[in-house]
Amino acid sequence: MTGTTSRNRKARHCRECGGALASPSEKKIGRCADCPASYDEALFERLREWRSARAADDSVPAFVVFTDATLQLIAEHRPADERELLRISGVGSSKLAKYGDDVLAVLAGKEI
Repeated sequence: MTGTTSRNRKARHCRECGGALASPSEKKIGRCADCPASYDEALFERLREWRSARAADDSVPAFVVFTDATLQLIAEHRPADERELLRISGVGSSKLAKYGDDVLAVLAGKEI
């Protein structure tokens, strides 16, 4: 496969129920909006709180830091290092450089 990585492919069917995914957000996270979350919701909220504070510090809207869909994927996959974090849809080298250490710290349960 030249020029395409599995990270860039969007899911077409829900990994939970097998149904067709309709919205771009559903395709990004790989499950229907109606299917139960397959991630730690408390971790997702900690990531959202971090994102809100970081966005305020950077004077940008929260979605510029990471979208909710990306934070859900991070909470679900719980990457342990930068390499694993880069596999998450919505995390590229620029965002890794800006936010990677903080995200990994939140995942490790550290206060930021």
